[in-house]
Amino acid sequence: MIRLVMKTKLFFSLMICLCLSCAKQNRIIDYPVIDNKNTTTMELYRVELTDTATILHAEMYNRPNYWVRISSGACLEGLTSGKKYKLLGSTDFELDKEVYMPESGNSPATLLFEPVDPNEEAVSFIEGPEKGDFRIEGIHLKKQPVTPGTFECVLEGEVIDRPQSSRLTLIRAGKDIRTNPFISIPVRDGKFNYTLTADENEMYELVFWDEQMNGAWRPTYFISEKGTLHFTLYPMEHRPHSVLQADGALNKEEIRMQEEMEKLYPVTQLEKERDVLEKEERYSSKEMYDLQKRMSAVKTDEDRNKLYAEYERLRDAGKEYSEEGLALNKRFKEYFDGIRQWKLDYVKKEPTLNGLCLLKQMLDNAVMMARYYPGKEEFPAYPEIFERNYKEKFASHPYVKDMERIIASMNVKVGGSYIDFTAPDLEGNMVKLSDQIKGKVALIDLWASWCGPCRRLSSSMIPIYETFKDKGFTVVGIARENNNTDAMKKAIEQDKYPWLNLVELNDKGNIWEMYGAGNSGGCTYLVDKDGKILAIHPSAEEVTKILKDLL
Repeated sequence: MIRLVMKTKLFFSLMICLCLSCAKQNRIIDYPVIDNKNTTTMELYRVELTDTATILHAEMYNRPNYWVRISSGACLEGLTSGKKYKLLGSTDFELDKEVYMPESGNSPATLLFEPVDPNEEAVSFIEGPEKGDFRIEGIHLKKQPVTPGTFECVLEGEVIDRPQSSRLTLIRAGKDIRTNPFISIPVRDGKFNYTLTADENEMYELVFWDEQMNGAWRPTYFISEKGTLHFTLYPMEHRPHSVLQADGALNKEEIRMQEEMEKLYPVTQLEKERDVLEKEERYSSKEMYDLQKRMSAVKTDEDRNKLYAEYERLRDAGKEYSEEGLALNKRFKEYFDGIRQWKLDYVKKEPTLNGLCLLKQMLDNAVMMARYYPGKEEFPAYPEIFERNYKEKFASHPYVKDMERIIASMNVKVGGSYIDFTAPDLEGNMVKLSDQIKGKVALIDLWASWCGPCRRLSSSMIPIYETFKDKGFTVVGIARENNNTDAMKKAIEQDKYPWLNLVELNDKGNIWEMYGAGNSGGCTYLVDKDGKILAIHPSAEEVTKILKDLL
């Protein structure tokens, strides 16, 4: 490993200034196109190319008081030449040291490398040979040509009363950030700016990264369109939590729609009333508040699971909320029912892009509700509206194929049939699901290395598999992973799954969408020899009982 003794930070600061001032050419690529990376901890947002240096500007992210380390042995590797370019030092990040993150959860890292060959089309950042070392592969050094039909949507804004927020994440609405590439936007001094290049008018969501880390967030939605959008973003508990200003017709209509719904059904006022009750511990029952305090104090999964069971007993007994809380929830339901009907009336009108985006959201939510809360959501009207008003008019829009998959997933139910697909195994061989389960009772196991409940359920099926595998039963696993299969391989080794496992990388096959599993970690489907679905997400006990009856 190459190590460099840095004389002083001042030396490198002066060196960078000299590089920038004396270079014949100084090319800057903001938010360069990147082919692949194994981390979201290190986010590269600018590359400077001069005759005497290559400078990477990055932000390092982690939880406050967690550390990040960058090795001085890191290098750039040219994709054209194969040449390696040494890391010379950093002006603002101490190399080879565990750098603990401040309350903001981020720290800048400006890395100075040897100048790359002018003919290099792209380079890769390689920290080292170990699995956990940072790799950012295929950093393109030339601005990508604008293709016909693309447009620029400028996102700018300020963040109010959130000094801890250093990062926003941007992703297409309805996509899972755990398995889909997202755009990282730095927040500096309470301001942010990013130019989104798009070729379709689609719904996006903007989310605070620190909220996502804590497992609860409120997205700010907008539609990508040519022009500038200005956002004012507040803490989650602020009412409203965001304000959007726009000049484009699509987002102006989104703003108008939200204002009309709020005027008819002032949910924001109800949220303020709930905030007061929560502050005074009057919204939930006394038993629930006592339980919440006990839950915040536990340190083991075993104790936490016991308390979850207690929560379920309170909920099932109707003791989750106070009388005031129950009355407020009734008003919430009335308002939400009214909003749902308002949206339904809107999408039934003359079809527009705003209507298409809204209908897609409604379908997404309906399928998710149907999967996890059977009978709680009704959506028979949505497919009919789509077929009659939107399918033909917007035939070229990517939402049409998405919605066709969503509608097809409604048939993935007990008594319906499984949907066949092809996915790679860990050696890269393409495997067709039907070839593996034909003529057998099978458990189709959608799981993920990062989904603890999924893995616990999968592990509980191992004894069942061993008991019935010679009697006509099989299991096929499909892991939903992000960027690479390293974590999946480790999980299989730890949990010792004895059956075939395929991989769904970055949702390329849209398998979760096909099965109506949406943004979940996973779900399981028990099918008979004819492919009919016998049970969805059954427990080990339920699977055992069914197999004893069938085999």
